[in-house]
Amino acid sequence: MKLISFFNHKGGVGKTTLVYNIGLALAAKGKRVAFLDLDAQANLTAAALSPTRIVDGWSKGNTVWKCVKPVVDRSGELEIIELAQIRDTAWILPGDIRLSEFEEVCPQGWTEALAGNAGGFRVSATIHRLAQLAGAQVSADYVLADLGPNVGAMNRTALLASDGFVIPMAPDLFSITALPSVGKSTSLWVEEWRAAKGSAERREISLNFPLPLGEPSPLGYISQQFTTYRQAPAAAYKQWIDRMPSEYERGVAAPLKKAGVSVPAGDPHIGEVRNLSSLIPMAQKSQSAVFELSGTEARGSQYTRARDTFTLFDNLAASILGRLEGEPSQ
Repeated sequence: MKLISFFNHKGGVGKTTLVYNIGLALAAKGKRVAFLDLDAQANLTAAALSPTRIVDGWSKGNTVWKCVKPVVDRSGELEIIELAQIRDTAWILPGDIRLSEFEEVCPQGWTEALAGNAGGFRVSATIHRLAQLAGAQVSADYVLADLGPNVGAMNRTALLASDGFVIPMAPDLFSITALPSVGKSTSLWVEEWRAAKGSAERREISLNFPLPLGEPSPLGYISQQFTTYRQAPAAAYKQWIDRMPSEYERGVAAPLKKAGVSVPAGDPHIGEVRNLSSLIPMAQKSQSAVFELSGTEARGSQYTRARDTFTLFDNLAASILGRLEGEPSQ
C-alpha cells in the first residue's frame, strides 16, 4: 500500500478536484483506493458524500476526528472507524473541522520526538499509522490524501507519512512563489525526522508502533485551470506556465535532492488539466467524477467533454504511479 498526498502551500489550485478524479479513475480500472480527507475544510468529503451521508456520519462521530481524538487527549490509542464506501473499490475517511485541534498538538509532539520522547513519536507518526490502518481495512492498493494549503505542523506529519506527493499548480505568480516554501519546509522536515529516528535508535527507545520512513518523493506537478484560445494557453497565463519547470526544479526538487530524497528523473510536469468550466460544479453536485456525469446531468457536447476526461485522469494516475515506482518521466 502506498500513500500519495496532494499538496500545495497555495489554495485555489483545484487540489481536491484532482485528488478525487484521479482516485476514481484508479478505482474505475480496478484498483482499491482509500481517500483520506486531511484538510479541515473537508472539501474532499463534500465531493464524495451526499449531504445526508455527511450529516449522518457527523452525528455518529464517524469522521477522522474520532480516529485522532485519543492522540490529542493523550487518553488512549489511535482509533480507526469504518470507512465510507463510495464506489465498488473506493472508500473515504471523512474529514472534520476539528482536525485543527490535532494541528495544535503536533508542534509539541514534534519537539518531543526530536528530544527522543516516545510520546512525541506517537503524535508525529499519527498520520502514518492512520493511513496504514485505513488502507488495511479495505485492502487498498493506494491511499490518496488531500492536504490543506499550508506548511503547518499537521501537514508535516502527513508529508513525512507519504511515499510521494503531487503539487497541483495554477498559472499565476502566487502558485509559483509558493514552491520554495514547499521545498524548504519539506527538506528540513526530512532531515530533522531522520535525526530524530537516529537518536531513538541509539537510545534504544522501544515503540509499539511503526515509524514512517519520512522521505516523501516529489512526484511532480500538475498544471491546470487556465483559459485557452484556439487550443493554446491564453497569453496572460503562458508566462507562468513556461516558468513552472525551472521554478519547480529550483524550489522543490533541488532542496529535496540535497536532503537525500529520491526525485524522479525527467520532466517534472505530470500533465495538464484545461479549464473544465461548468463540468466541475455539475460533478460536485452529484458527488461524481467529471467522467461519471450522465447524459441528463451534462448534455450534448458537455457530455462528450465529460466522458473524454477519463482518458485525462487515467493518464495522470498512470504517470503518478510510474514515478512512484521509479519509472523515468517523459
